[in-house]
Amino acid sequence: MVMWEVRSILAEDRHGQVRKKLEAEREETVAEISRLREALKCELEYDTEEGDPDLWEREKVLALLRNMEQKLESIAHALRTMDDGTYGICENCGQDISPARLEALPHTTLCISCKALLEKRIAPEPLSR
Repeated sequence: MVMWEVRSILAEDRHGQVRKKLEAEREETVAEISRLREALKCELEYDTEEGDPDLWEREKVLALLRNMEQKLESIAHALRTMDDGTYGICENCGQDISPARLEALPHTTLCISCKALLEKRIAPEPLSR
């Protein structure tokens, strides 16, 4: 067996492990989305007091729900990229995403450099004095 064949077999095994991890994460995320949606079904007792804790809690649940829905879409996208052979390739620069980053965030689509640049552009500029 040639060295590239060994690497190919190891890469396929690694992708299988990552796919299982992503599928498990998808199941957990779907369960969390269901739990959050159930929490939103509770009647909201409106209190005209400023800073109503029920309203604040509902807003928190809505924000968590949005985050979980975005995560679910990221996981689905990662699984699609595995199917089309582009998993682990940065969608911005086309370079490989480091294995350590993929281990920590298997649904990421950007390498650490591109993610840092994106966050730098999104972050508000510090106020000059």
